[in-house]
Amino acid sequence: MRMYASAVRGPGGRGQSVVEFALVLPLMVVLMVAIIDLARVYTTQLSVESAAREAADFGTFGSQKWDPAVVSAAGGTEAKMRYRACVAASDLPDYEGPDDNCANPTFDYDLSADKGATWVDYDPILGCDDPSRNPPCWVRVTLEYDFRLLVPLQIEAFGTRFGLPSTLTFSRSSIFAMTDLDLP
Repeated sequence: MRMYASAVRGPGGRGQSVVEFALVLPLMVVLMVAIIDLARVYTTQLSVESAAREAADFGTFGSQKWDPAVVSAAGGTEAKMRYRACVAASDLPDYEGPDDNCANPTFDYDLSADKGATWVDYDPILGCDDPSRNPPCWVRVTLEYDFRLLVPLQIEAFGTRFGLPSTLTFSRSSIFAMTDLDLP
C-alpha cells in the first residue's frame, strides 16, 4: 500500500509552507534592500572621490592657473575647478545643481606650500604661480555629499539607535602636487 505525501501530513499540511514563506519573505526583502543600498553607497563614494580627483587634477596642471589675476577673475581657477567637480558628480542620485555651483556635493579647496603640512585658503604670498617653485605647491579638493538611503534600517532599543540613519554624509578629498611641464 502506497501512502501519498498529503496523507502523511494530514489535513492542512499544505498551508505550512505558505506560513513559512510568509515568515521568511520580510527578512529576504530587508536583506535585498540592504544589499542594494550598500552597493549604492559604494558606487556613490567612488563617484564623489572621482569628482574630487577631477577638480584637483585641473587645479594642479600648470602654475599659471594660480596667478592672482586668473584666480580672482570671473570663470577663474576656482570656478573652473568647482565646475569640473560638479559635472563629474552630476550623475549622483541626490545631486543638486547647477553645474557651475552645485549644492550637493559641496566644494572646498585648500593650498599647501609645504607638502601638505599646513593647508590654507588661496593666498598670493604662497607663490604657487611660480613654475620653478621648489617644492611645488599642493592642491587639496574636498567634496561633501549627502546621500539618502532607500530604507534607513534603524532600530531603537533602550534609548540607543542601531543601524543606518536615513542620510549619510561622505567627505572625500584628493591631493595633487602642481605640475609644470617644460615643453620645448
